[in-house]
Amino acid sequence: MICFSAAGKADRLWDVLVVGAGVAGAMAAYGAARRGLSVLLIDKAAFPRGKACGCCLNQAAVLLLEEAQFNIRALGATPLDRFYLACGGTTAKIPIPSGLAISREVLDMALINHAQNVGAAFMPRTTAQATAAFSTHREVSVVQDGIVGSVRAKIVLVADGLGGRLLRADDGLEIAANSRVGIAGMLEYPTQGYAPGIIYMACGKRGYAGLVTVENQRLHIAAALDVHAARDAAGAANALAEIIRDSGLPVPAGLPACRWHGAPALTRHRSRLFETRLFVLGDSAGYVEPFSGEGMAWALAGAKRILPLLEQAVTEWRDELGLQWQKQFRKLVGSRHRTCRAVTLVLRNRAITRLAVEALKMSPGLAGPLVRQINRPVAMA
Repeated sequence: MICFSAAGKADRLWDVLVVGAGVAGAMAAYGAARRGLSVLLIDKAAFPRGKACGCCLNQAAVLLLEEAQFNIRALGATPLDRFYLACGGTTAKIPIPSGLAISREVLDMALINHAQNVGAAFMPRTTAQATAAFSTHREVSVVQDGIVGSVRAKIVLVADGLGGRLLRADDGLEIAANSRVGIAGMLEYPTQGYAPGIIYMACGKRGYAGLVTVENQRLHIAAALDVHAARDAAGAANALAEIIRDSGLPVPAGLPACRWHGAPALTRHRSRLFETRLFVLGDSAGYVEPFSGEGMAWALAGAKRILPLLEQAVTEWRDELGLQWQKQFRKLVGSRHRTCRAVTLVLRNRAITRLAVEALKMSPGLAGPLVRQINRPVAMA
């Protein structure tokens, strides 16, 4: 629990308050604590918890985790080495550099523990509702288990994801008019037709769905759907079944009983990534439809890259640091976002998608340049 005074104030001034304990927030908390800063990590959820995510770590993401001394393989993650792209009954089988598949329930909880092991404090079930800047710190109003109070920190990192509400929607946030929404669920048993080690991607008329085996032989399903697809199909399970069936892949048994997690509009851009004594990172800073499976690599790279600026900002805030972060973030993920946008634009044209799959079925090597680009290490300079 956060200890509040009678006036509702937290009992200390933290160096860093991280809002959001997903991949970006937990890894930023780890890095900051590892550098000797006092860190409080908060999240509105109770952990472990599921999340609308593809659950795949590409080679670039695995390298970033290993650099942070995080033993991802010890968690039972499933090795990945193939990608099956299916559309209209045709499937292309593409080799990929070794990656890993792991549920967000397991990964995020382990990352939080990793941060706690180097000194970060963690408070789940804590909602950040508003923030105000002062000359020496920021004050964030929070609610934890029904208790209202405030937390003070020299620097606030906002990593509360696509559905985050700490920053107002009009603070430079632009959502693409034709953006798809995300949905994900887990089947708690192996499923016939879906072998471990393979990412199956089903492309349909109203979106696409990825299916992959994670730890304990469970089948995870994640999709990007047209905004009205689930409503028109009378439910998420029906919409997904329609996409999978249309692609030619087998519809997993038990789909209607699956518990689904949703995500709001996926493609968005935030024009301003800082305020006084505050940085924005992770999905909160901008996102595109994650067909390429790079989402967690982007989050990990941003969490690592912000640390030198964070150390400077704790000592002395200057708006120049915010401008540097904004420039560095754009450079870090800009070309990758553009590639992902181009791929998803092609996927919205069913005729072109089918032609692409047919071509890749005959010559899988055609995908080589794109596969290498997606999996290349993220430049930190």
